Order: sequence, then structure tokens, then C-alpha cells
Amino acid sequence: MTLPLSPLAFGVTGPLASPAVSAARTRELVRTALSHGITVFDTGPAYGHGRAERRLGEALRGVREDRICLMTKAGIHAGKRRDFSPGAIEMSLKESLERLNRRRVDILWLHGPAPEELTPALLRHLGAFQARGLFDVLGVCGRGAELDAAIDMDEITALMAPVNSSLDRTGIARLERAKARSMTVMGIEALAGSVRQARLSPRPADLWYLARRIKQGLTGSVPEETGLPPQAALKWALDRPFCDTVVSSTTNPVHLTANAALAGLEPDAKPA
Repeated sequence: MTLPLSPLAFGVTGPLASPAVSAARTRELVRTALSHGITVFDTGPAYGHGRAERRLGEALRGVREDRICLMTKAGIHAGKRRDFSPGAIEMSLKESLERLNRRRVDILWLHGPAPEELTPALLRHLGAFQARGLFDVLGVCGRGAELDAAIDMDEITALMAPVNSSLDRTGIARLERAKARSMTVMGIEALAGSVRQARLSPRPADLWYLARRIKQGLTGSVPEETGLPPQAALKWALDRPFCDTVVSSTTNPVHLTANAALAGLEPDAKPA
């Protein structure tokens, strides 16, 4: 099956899965993404204790399954509980499908598993669900050794990994190796470390981002600055030949429109 992959995906996560942004606003953004030709939508049960999946499912209600690529994750569950046992992954997938109000998803991402958690028992278990049509593609989302392990597993045919201008040669070579194996590669964190204009804003969504920045500072996890402004950072990721789709998110419809244009997508596309 060929997935309908647009070069840019829209992620329902962060403030879109929190009280900082209303369900109506999230729905509006998803519909705007659809109208601009975005066909790939990403979410996960850990985002907002399942709120993100419910919101995305509502926003996509009535949209034909063959017109979009719908993705969710498993392994980091609602409440950010970590469990990669076969039973926990099975329950997570079933609960995600219920929240999304769908009978299947296109890609199921294992959310940051350690290499030793990618057990034969887990892969067999997931293979049975794949055969039943509950998902089409099995992928791994991560940053390091788990991606290397996944590339060598026949059952896993997609990778989701950071793609930004601070990516080192090891990271680039890893993703090039995945493409050489004909895996689907999706980039995340394209704007990490981009230089943004400082501003104070009372908007709840902006306050959410400010709180995240403060938390990153306190934990020492602030991304290294790339020196690129956000649009240039996104364009860098979009131009990588080893990346099929770049996953991004925004609470601002103006930014969403600009991102879609940067990806070469046609506006006013009508979802069916």
C-alpha cells in the first residue's frame, strides 16, 4: 500500500493537547492543514492524557481514510507511563483507535523503545495486529541506538527522528541508511534551536511554550542554537533527500499557511 505522504505533516501535540488551546481551535487548525494539502497527521496517547487523539479524531471525522496518513504511537502511554510489553502495546493501540474513532491507523510508532525492548515476542504480537488491518506500517520514533536497531529489523519499515541543521554526520548517515533500505523517514524537531524573536504574549499557547522553555533551562535540555530563523530551519529539513515528510506543529493558522507554502503545497485543497 502506498501512503499518501505530503512533504509536511501536522502534529497534534504540545499546547494543542492541553487546556491552553481549545478543542475548537485544534479542530480549526487540522481543517486548515487539510485545506492546504497536508495529508499526514501525527499524535500519540501520551499527549494530554489522550486528549490529542480525541481532538484529532474529532477534527478528521468524515475525512476519507484513503486521503490521509494517520499516525499514532505506543509504548509511552497516557500519563507518560512507559511499557513496551506486548499486552500494554495491544491495549494502547486499541484505546488509541477508540479515541481516534478509527478502525485503523496508517503508521503505528513505537515511541522511543530501548533496543532490548524490541523483542521478538513484541514484534510477533504486533505482526498479528498488522495482519488484521489495525495498522499498515510499523515504525520506531527515537534519537539514537533504537533507530539503528530498527533499521536492521524487517518488521519495522519507518523511522521518525530529529531532522534539523544541528544533525551530526552519524545522524545523517543513519537516516541515509534507512532510505537505502527503502524505509519511510519522517523528521521531527525541525525548529529545535532555531533563533526566534523574543516577545511577551498573554496568549495561553505562547505561555505554554514559555513554560516549556523555562523547564528546558532548569533541566539543562535547551536545544543548541542552529543560527537559523524558523522558516529557514524548516526549509533545511524539507530539503533533505533522506526525509520523506517533516512533522511540525503550530497554534497559529498564519504560520501553518506559511509552512504549507514553504513545502510547496497547494492551498484550497478540498478534503474528501
